[in-house]
Amino acid sequence: MVDQRILLIGGVSLVRGRVREAGPVMREICDELEPMLQGIGFLDKAPFKTISMIIRFGEKDDLTPQYDRINARHSELLVGVELELSGLRTASKDVVKAAFVTATIDVLLDVSEKYGLPNSPLKAMAGQ
Repeated sequence: MVDQRILLIGGVSLVRGRVREAGPVMREICDELEPMLQGIGFLDKAPFKTISMIIRFGEKDDLTPQYDRINARHSELLVGVELELSGLRTASKDVVKAAFVTATIDVLLDVSEKYGLPNSPLKAMAGQ
């Protein structure tokens, strides 16, 4: 049996174009953050077991998380943010990863505040 992931990151384009390396970078970020999230018991008291974050590649940066209701069947919280595609389209892998990490940490901090979840390491990562 496969363990359920705490964090899933995916992407969708709102405008024509794509981000090179987006998929592998999203997976790297999940793999890097999950041990820390497990270690602090991030979702232990949450009403869901997975955060499914969708990065929408659009015409502007909008890191204000947009929440969907919790999917009870999959015990999953759906949340999305928008990043400007034009700046990421030809960016290096390091630049893409930095943008995705920033967005992911911002979303996780917002989720932690909304649901009263532990967030000390996330605040440290965000420089708060």
